[in-house]
Amino acid sequence: MSYDPYSQPYSQQGQPAGGMPYPAPQPRRKRRGLKRLIFGILGIIANAIGLFVLPFIAVLGGAVVGLMGMTPAPLSPDGGTFETSAASIYYIAAPADEASSTTCEFDGQNLDIDHEDSALSVGEIDGVEYESVYMVISLQNQQVTVHCEGATTLAVAEVGVVGMLISTGVGVIIPIVLGLLALILTIWGIIALVRSS
Repeated sequence: MSYDPYSQPYSQQGQPAGGMPYPAPQPRRKRRGLKRLIFGILGIIANAIGLFVLPFIAVLGGAVVGLMGMTPAPLSPDGGTFETSAASIYYIAAPADEASSTTCEFDGQNLDIDHEDSALSVGEIDGVEYESVYMVISLQNQQVTVHCEGATTLAVAEVGVVGMLISTGVGVIIPIVLGLLALILTIWGIIALVRSS
């Protein structure tokens, strides 16, 4: 009969008769940081998308609010003068039924003038609806004189661009801040995951 060195007599309690008890199995270590890592990565992806989408939505919202707040002021078609600011956009408008036949010339310095192909309603004066004919951007504060033909009356409406710039800034800053928080959460999750493995 051959001798088996690994065979040991066992006691009735299931332990080696003359030896130490078997060590109890160690509980499996819980891996920490996995949820933080997942949410951090999802946050980075969501903010990368938001960085492109949110500024566009903010600019659009600011423009809509600005256009809704327009109040047209009467302007003489023959040599009407209005004050401009570099922080605003101005619409020169004519009565809706005369807008398509109205042409204007402007006297001023550093003006960016764009003829409006698609008329925009700027509001009413004395029950008459006015539609935009020209969009005027002045690069400095000044007086601008306008001479128009084809319109019996004119109106000027101002849209402030400061609100749009602020809303654009907010639309950019929010995704950046949230993206940094998501990045911190991701790094924190990675560190916790490595330490618990």
